[in-house]
Amino acid sequence: MNDRLIHSQKRLHDSLFELYMQGGLELYLAGTRGLKRELIIKLETSALTPEKGEIIHYYAVNRWDDDDEFDEWAKPSSPLSVEAERILGVTNSQLECCRPTDVALDEFLTFLVR
Repeated sequence: MNDRLIHSQKRLHDSLFELYMQGGLELYLAGTRGLKRELIIKLETSALTPEKGEIIHYYAVNRWDDDDEFDEWAKPSSPLSVEAERILGVTNSQLECCRPTDVALDEFLTFLVR
């Protein structure tokens, strides 16, 4: 996993955890605007097992906010196997024009916490 992706994940975790540690659940909820949302999240990985691949499809629907939707494919750092292409229904050539995974993840995290 590249450094920028790790940094993005750590930044989100740390900021929410810090709010929780400083003021408990009330401050955490204030930091998330106190909203309790129904989110549907779907992630697709570039390999047949998550440990060997990276997330290449980010999908979420915020059911609480007029079904606001995030749906983005990302370009993996290494090509998909033929088997992964078959299972996912997407090809390496289709992913070639997509943004890198770290950029897609940053936008996805922004969608989740807004």
